[in-house]
Amino acid sequence: MGAFSSCLLRYMSYTGGDLIRDFLNLEEIPYVFGNPGTTETTFLEAVGRSRAEYRLALHESTAVGMAAGYAMATRQPALVSLHTYPGLANGLFNMRNALLSGVPLLVINGQQDSRFLIHNPVLGAPNAQLAETATKHSYEVTQAADLPIALQRCWLQARLQPTGPVFLSIPMNFMQEPMAEVGLRRTTVLDDVVPAGLDQLADALQDPAGGRLAIVADYAVGAADAVDQLSRLAAHLQADLYSAPFHVQGVVDPLHPNYCGQLPATTREIRGVLSRYGRLLLLGEKVDTFTFNGEQAIPADLKIFQLAPSTRQLGFDYPCDLAVLGDVAACLKALVHRMGAPELAPFQRDETQGLAHLRADDPAQGPHASDALILDVLEQLPRHIHLITEGSSEDALVQRMAIALGFANVHFAPRGGGLGWAMPLGVGLALGTGTPSICFVGDGGAQFSIHAIWSAARYRISTVFICFVNREYRILKDLWCGALNTSLEQASFVGLDFDDPALDLESIARGYGARTAWLRTAADVKSEIVAALHHPGPSFLLIEREP
Repeated sequence: MGAFSSCLLRYMSYTGGDLIRDFLNLEEIPYVFGNPGTTETTFLEAVGRSRAEYRLALHESTAVGMAAGYAMATRQPALVSLHTYPGLANGLFNMRNALLSGVPLLVINGQQDSRFLIHNPVLGAPNAQLAETATKHSYEVTQAADLPIALQRCWLQARLQPTGPVFLSIPMNFMQEPMAEVGLRRTTVLDDVVPAGLDQLADALQDPAGGRLAIVADYAVGAADAVDQLSRLAAHLQADLYSAPFHVQGVVDPLHPNYCGQLPATTREIRGVLSRYGRLLLLGEKVDTFTFNGEQAIPADLKIFQLAPSTRQLGFDYPCDLAVLGDVAACLKALVHRMGAPELAPFQRDETQGLAHLRADDPAQGPHASDALILDVLEQLPRHIHLITEGSSEDALVQRMAIALGFANVHFAPRGGGLGWAMPLGVGLALGTGTPSICFVGDGGAQFSIHAIWSAARYRISTVFICFVNREYRILKDLWCGALNTSLEQASFVGLDFDDPALDLESIARGYGARTAWLRTAADVKSEIVAALHHPGPSFLLIEREP
């Protein structure tokens, strides 16, 4: 056989499945997270021939949430495999949570055989169109020859600012079709951009006539690993430091003496805080809000400087006086260098005094005695551990305690508003860091992704779930009362109780593979948290909450 014939035979025997295998190996992608279906069989066969390991979830939302947690922990994109239109629909709300949190994902969706789509078959659907609402880029390959470009384009787009989920739909037959030329390559991205005019921002921040300065840090600070540089800048400028609402991950050092806490999530209360200042430096995308209660969040006379890594984020919510496009970490490093801001010693806090204040605020006896159990849990945890909250009525309490105790890695969930993010996110964070994570979730919110427990059990991922049991959607009752200006005693709620029949959450969690226990006393907390942190798998610990 001649050289040309040998070359032709080699090319004609190279398939889309081989491309997937080689792509996974080239990019050194360790895991593919997914929940499979018929249209994914040819893709999974290719994964099985690669060095990547498949991480099975029992529901698509869990697969996306685990991938998001892993991406946040490793600061690298994660790859998710979903089953055509129904599977995509199931995973869509966590994809949107990831989109609004800047989490880079490549979501690959199986599509029906392209030769069959003309007949509108079962499972053939407009996947790319559906995905558009929850991704920064969405595409369906229409011929096998385009797969190499489409795959590499989507992987790169997930990494480029603003980072986020990218969607690629692939007809299942393309995994077995030959392709003549591939050209796989690994792209190095140089995006540590510092604008040449950064001196203008430095001058504006140091202007003594500009008025009192507040700095608000959104998720981009944590994603860029820029917390230390932010600490130096805030200390040098004597600026008050806030974390943005729903900032998703640790964005400030909570022990910083200038740290004033998280901004409120409601517009009037945000306005009340920011009205104290003449200038605002916003680092990242936005000052996110949850509810509008009569006033705009940003005062009209507030001078705003924004530093963000994407043109799509600058001045998007509110007009700003100075919009700076650049990498957050690189720009903060350049600013502290130009200003001569000194290095800072690690911040210290008298934890004994902090605990005493918290104990006084949350006593072990009285109408809210279980608050003290939450504090007992936090007291037992190492301060570097990742804490995740779901959006339960206990979120504010957990966040207040965690900040007071100096926890650095606190994840607010969900930025996109969809429950079912926190539990799989905790599993993914634990997988990515190799250390346990702690997820606080309500008994109502847990129902959206309680199947994440099974994945943690199957892959021996140490994840601790603290579940608050009150047999109602209490946070919705509180919001109901606020919106209608009434009280819990006076309101007649519709659809917010699930106590008849009562959920046996302990049995459900145990059935998914978790070790379980009720935390009723401080002694229970001490023994069970120690055991959970050393358990190679999930623990589901329950706290009964007062009415």
